[in-house]
Amino acid sequence: MATNGAKPVVMHLAGSAVSDYYEGVSIVYATQCMELALAQGTYTNFVCRVHTNGKWSFPTDLSKEGLAAAEQVSMDQAVLKIKEMNPVAVVPHMFCLPGMTSYRALCDVMQIPLVGNASDVMALSTNKWNSKAVVKSFGVNVPDAEFLCKGEVPKMQPPFLVKPCNEDNSLGISLVKEGEDVQKALDHAFQFDHQVLVERYIPLGRELRVAVLEQEDGSLEMLPCLEYFLSEVDPIRTSAHKLVTDKDGVPTAQAVGGRKCPADVDDVLAAKLKDMAVRSHKALGCRDYSLYDVRVDPQGEPYFIEACLYCSFSPKSVIVAMAEQKGQAQRT
Repeated sequence: MATNGAKPVVMHLAGSAVSDYYEGVSIVYATQCMELALAQGTYTNFVCRVHTNGKWSFPTDLSKEGLAAAEQVSMDQAVLKIKEMNPVAVVPHMFCLPGMTSYRALCDVMQIPLVGNASDVMALSTNKWNSKAVVKSFGVNVPDAEFLCKGEVPKMQPPFLVKPCNEDNSLGISLVKEGEDVQKALDHAFQFDHQVLVERYIPLGRELRVAVLEQEDGSLEMLPCLEYFLSEVDPIRTSAHKLVTDKDGVPTAQAVGGRKCPADVDDVLAAKLKDMAVRSHKALGCRDYSLYDVRVDPQGEPYFIEACLYCSFSPKSVIVAMAEQKGQAQRT
């Protein structure tokens, strides 16, 4: 095992190749994870940051001063630096599409074990249309939906949701009710992607997050669920429910409030949720863990909304918070 002194070396891959927005998301989560990891002292941790200009850097810390002071180097130089550090694992904190796919694949090419799901699984899960089709083939309940390219209009009648196919954090999403402007919602979604999903609106019953964690024997254990509290006035989660941004729209912190973990889930619903999560985990080819957004209608029937197959392992990460409710403390 590669070590630096007596401690194994772990690389934290952060930043964004795409936008300041996803750079901000990454730094928020990576900072929290690094604070905990450094306090534990189990590993020698270092940060590798990807920049939107194609450069890379290795900041000594994730403060504004530390980020600004780090020398930016080419990808070739970064790869040599990583090989020199010889990490035994990489924890990915990138949330842009290339970060969840191409940069994870690069770690595979460099033969650095990656914590969490592989690049091909992330590519599948990030495409909402494809991932719904795959889990549906495994018997998972999903809302009716249509796939649109630019210039096309939905045949479905409102109410429905309009979403970019390959976008996260609820960017570009709109709820279209009867009599409202469909084209405005389509134009908004197409600002974020060239493919759009039009999805039947499931009336508000409950909004849950459901996760399963792989055990040493390969079985899947469902963690305590998390519930988001919505209302008929505010019936869907948007990016504002998830992240606090500065005046330039760059995320600076996680939004708080309006949720409960563990959620109050009876045995009947719990069985349905576990069956859905286990089927989805297997259908998508997940490893280590998987997390899902689930809408429960007023009759108590759950619907798969999307897969959220990332975890930054910060104290406020959803899977970490769920595991703590089961008495499983994170060891870093």
